[in-house]
Amino acid sequence: MYTRVSNVWESSTKSSAEAKSLELKAQLMIVLREIIHNNGWNQAKAAEVLGITQPRVSYLTNGQVSKFSMDKLYEFLTICGYDFELSLQDGIPTITTKVA
Repeated sequence: MYTRVSNVWESSTKSSAEAKSLELKAQLMIVLREIIHNNGWNQAKAAEVLGITQPRVSYLTNGQVSKFSMDKLYEFLTICGYDFELSLQDGIPTITTKVA
């Protein structure tokens, strides 16, 4: 028997607030991965641009959400020349990015 959850993170966290935070971090990481891909950067170039090591870029592009804070992910977006808007609809976070 399967249990349905509205947020994939709910099944692995203690609270819905923590689940929503993880979902938001995952969305930011997806946006950053797309920026890296769309710019044609390899991990070494992305590391240089973001000011981190290549292994950290690997964590980022492979979605290891526990390795990054929201602040750091926002900083990466800013470094790449982007800003984002966060909106909540029925408790579900949605991110819209825009060039700063």
